Amino acid sequence: MSQTNNPISEGERKRAGKRRVGARARSKSPRNSTAINSTVPVGILHSLTGTMAIGEPSLKDATLMAIAEINQAGGILGKTIEPLVVDGASEPAVFARAARQLLRDRGAVALFGCWTSASRKAVIPVLEEHNGMLWYPLQYEGLEESPHVFYTGSCPNQQIEPAVRWLLGQNRRRFYLVGSDYVFPRTIHKIIRAELKQKGGVCLGEHYVPLGTMNFEWILKAIAQAEPDVIFSTLNGDSNIGFYQSYRKAGLDPEKLPTLAVSVAEEELRQIGEAAMGHYASWSYFQSLATPENQTFVRNFKAMYGADRVTSDPIEAAYTRVYLWKAAVEAAGSFESDRARQAAWGLTFTAPGGRIFIDKNQHLWKPCRIGRVSHQGQFEIVWDSQVPIAPQPWLGLETWDSPQKQMSIDLLAEVSQGLHHRCELEAKSGALNLLMLQLLRANQRLSRAQEQLRTTQKQYREFQEREKLLKKRLTTKIRSSLSLKMILTIAVEEIANLLDLDCCRLLWYLTGAQGQRFQPAACAAISSYLCNLEISDALEGLGSSILQISCMVIDDIDRDPQLEGERRARLQAVGLQALLIAPIRTRSGQDGLIVCEQYQKPRNWTDSDRELLKAVVDQLAIAIDQAQLYEESKTAAILARAKARELESTLEDLKETQAQLIQTEKMSALGMSLAGIAHEIKNPVNFICGNLEYTQEYVNSLIQLLELYRQHFPNPPQAIQDYAEEIEIDFTIEDLPKTLTSMSLGAERIEQLVLSLRNFSRTDRDRMEAIDLHDGIDSTLLILSNRLKAKAPRPEIEVIKNYTELPLVDCYPSQINQVFMNILGNAIDALEEQTEGESSNNPSHHPRITISTEVSALSSEFSSSQSEEGSEEAKPPYAIVRIRDNGSGIPPESQKYLFDPFYTTKPIGKGTGLGLAIGRKIVEETHNGLLTCQSDPETGTEFAIAIPLNRSVI
Repeated sequence: MSQTNNPISEGERKRAGKRRVGARARSKSPRNSTAINSTVPVGILHSLTGTMAIGEPSLKDATLMAIAEINQAGGILGKTIEPLVVDGASEPAVFARAARQLLRDRGAVALFGCWTSASRKAVIPVLEEHNGMLWYPLQYEGLEESPHVFYTGSCPNQQIEPAVRWLLGQNRRRFYLVGSDYVFPRTIHKIIRAELKQKGGVCLGEHYVPLGTMNFEWILKAIAQAEPDVIFSTLNGDSNIGFYQSYRKAGLDPEKLPTLAVSVAEEELRQIGEAAMGHYASWSYFQSLATPENQTFVRNFKAMYGADRVTSDPIEAAYTRVYLWKAAVEAAGSFESDRARQAAWGLTFTAPGGRIFIDKNQHLWKPCRIGRVSHQGQFEIVWDSQVPIAPQPWLGLETWDSPQKQMSIDLLAEVSQGLHHRCELEAKSGALNLLMLQLLRANQRLSRAQEQLRTTQKQYREFQEREKLLKKRLTTKIRSSLSLKMILTIAVEEIANLLDLDCCRLLWYLTGAQGQRFQPAACAAISSYLCNLEISDALEGLGSSILQISCMVIDDIDRDPQLEGERRARLQAVGLQALLIAPIRTRSGQDGLIVCEQYQKPRNWTDSDRELLKAVVDQLAIAIDQAQLYEESKTAAILARAKARELESTLEDLKETQAQLIQTEKMSALGMSLAGIAHEIKNPVNFICGNLEYTQEYVNSLIQLLELYRQHFPNPPQAIQDYAEEIEIDFTIEDLPKTLTSMSLGAERIEQLVLSLRNFSRTDRDRMEAIDLHDGIDSTLLILSNRLKAKAPRPEIEVIKNYTELPLVDCYPSQINQVFMNILGNAIDALEEQTEGESSNNPSHHPRITISTEVSALSSEFSSSQSEEGSEEAKPPYAIVRIRDNGSGIPPESQKYLFDPFYTTKPIGKGTGLGLAIGRKIVEETHNGLLTCQSDPETGTEFAIAIPLNRSVI
């Protein structure tokens, strides 16, 4: 899921420039001169009660603060904003009903709200039904793109992936994942596991807990036993309070085992307290940012709501989204959703967290920052991406050039939607299972009462038949699924129900560097407390022989003769009264135990109980083998597809490399030919230049001798006079020195041309040279001089040189000359095409190429070409060469592909599409410089070449 974290391109900046809105414009917005005579309602939909009330009320406050500021500054389109605040109560169904009421009954033109992905997904169908617009402020799992939602939080590639890469860079490669049980954590954990697999990390385990869970003691014990380097938390709501307090109570050290959270911000820190100290979080914004815009925002927020209040990433996004909506409405000149939506694309905004940009996918370009909780209860920023990161909600498929792109995006959308539905079904099935459990227990109690009253043989046979039917039902269920987790969950639930157990759990038996141990896999119990009990140590005390027996039966822990000493004490310590244990042995070699537990009182395990458990274990082993084979086949298919994509990418790289080699060899051959021609011409030219001086001296001497003859013999014979008139001796005497001077100038011109050919064709593959860039430019112009001359209907192309004094630059001369040749050749082509197309309409247009040089630090025009790493290394000074033509410019839709290999706007046969691609590689990869292009239909096109003067930078 690698991606290119490029900031906003220059073209996008220009397109958005006329609609730009910032903090300065916001604070100085003029009041309307006319009275505002009406209001426009908007809905504010957040959880003010329930488990999510730990953070959502502050988002409501930030939204109201932005609305108050806008109303005080004059409102929007002559209207004041009327906020309609509704409580979502931490329930997705309540959010959906409230959204329908706001849009249909109360006329809200836009909604600002939601926190969890479940609430957002519940609202989207309502938005589609009423053509509504939701501005969503939270980071989320991606895999979604609704035209009715503006996602002002971060995508996984803007928050999760940078955090994982930073942790790996800190040599924390062993991860343990903990999250709340809903869509966002489940999706994010899949992304993290994929990222770890790709980058050489490892996931030692993961746990999901229901929203509102406060006890994490058993999870932290499992984490401590696994010995990870970091805990990656996607817990949400007030579960964060319980987790950090449990962490501190467990005596763990944040220096050795820190937690990095993606849902803990300053608002949660206020309630967690000192327990969060030393841990990390990944967000786009922190309150501790020392920018003027943020300091103003924090000061205003505290002034409005109290000095003890804090800001956070979600709060900043909730505040910013109102101003983005305002800018979209004003740009559209309408509150209508479709018009405002389209007007929003391309808007930029200086938010408290920095410059942001609305992409056409309705997500924001945002930076990523990682903070560490300090003693002051704030985040100390330890890493900053420095530039906005492009949003990629589809995990990078947005940039994939393949016919399967849309199909892949649709499949990924189904993953997110499937997880959402799965969470909904699990929530519903939990309540149903509890009811069914109660009904089954009631039925079992009734059956036991009937059994006591009816002791006849007929009743006993009916009971046996019932057991057979139950066995068959259980076998059918566990054999009908290929999901290992589902198989294990169904198995323990059915066993617990069939045998009327207090608790039934499945444990895997693991061996490795940490020794032999049991790891929990599935559990069903009358209370979650029993599932949270750690009984692995107690079972390990029974010895490894437990895996070799067919079944272990303990009716009474206190009196069973199999137990003695420490073994009995371990089982008593967790409160066990009776045990029935059966080992599971699979063909794949994965062994485990089914443990049936009674806590309330001892139990007489019957033969029927033992036989039922054995039958279930045999069927379960077969189902586990099937599930593992299915998982292996899925993994093999995924690897095969990945290998195919890798081979496809490799083939494309080879094609590009081959084309570049051909182009390089052509340039090399041209250089060698030019060098040879220059060498062959140089000798005769030197001979001519050397003899012209003597020839001119001889001719002057002969002319002087002829003048002496005329003075002393003024009357020569008639034959001499006639011949002198025939050869026009006076004109010859006057013109001959001029002719010799012209020949001398021509020889010097040839000598300059030879020197230019030698300069242009330098062979410098093995070493750099310190050269004057002006010589390279002049040599290239001399070679192209024939193309600059007037050719009907085009006049001569004027070349203007604005040279400043440049120091010698360390580079590979022929490669830099090749860049000059490509760019100047393209400029001439552009001017010729424009002249042919406009000669009849604009005969006064004069084609011109302007070449300017300077020594300078990099300006903002180069920022879009720098990566995260490049921006750190880009140090002044640079030698900058600008080549501008006054042609018709490059179409906007072509500018983003300008440096792609094989892309050309020239007719077939006139361009290969390699010149600029190779030029960028020469400048940026070989010389660690920068090559950018700015083009506008009115002013033409300018290429800027920046080469570092400090050789250590190259």
